[in-house]
Amino acid sequence: MGNLREPFGLTSYSTADLLAGPVFGASLVTVILALRERIGTKASGRMDLALMTAVLAAGFMVAVALIRSANRGYHLQHPELHLESATTVMVGWTTLVEGLINTGWHFIGWTLLLTGSAGWTSQHLPRLLSGIYLLAGVVSLFVFWLPEDEGTAGFLLIVLSVWTGILLLTTDKGKRKRR
Repeated sequence: MGNLREPFGLTSYSTADLLAGPVFGASLVTVILALRERIGTKASGRMDLALMTAVLAAGFMVAVALIRSANRGYHLQHPELHLESATTVMVGWTTLVEGLINTGWHFIGWTLLLTGSAGWTSQHLPRLLSGIYLLAGVVSLFVFWLPEDEGTAGFLLIVLSVWTGILLLTTDKGKRKRR
């Protein structure tokens, strides 16, 4: 992302934290709420669980962004400590942040599995979309074990986000015309 001591270094890191934490978390919860309304009573139990796991996942991603931001701020406020050279500090910080990120991905996995399952059985989502939700859920569930799959999970989330967004937007337009 750059050097924190350069003019736009801090801004770029802070923007990344904002997007990966609060914006991502709010978007995840919003999409699950919209899908929960779409699927309705056909799989309400699974969608309730999906909403709960989405809130947990969002919470962990926001926590990661806050910890990163606080750590960055402390490093910048105390350059005399040379914390970026302190092995103990860096190992502890990296372990904490990586653990929280992996926990967030794990809950994202459960969210996607529950949503895919609800979409499949209720038939309120296209089969292929439900299948991608299930696949993305499995990949996300095990990011803690196979960290190299985080990119695959992220790519699948992008595909799901675009397709789900298009589906919800086109469905809403159809409902508005019928009213």
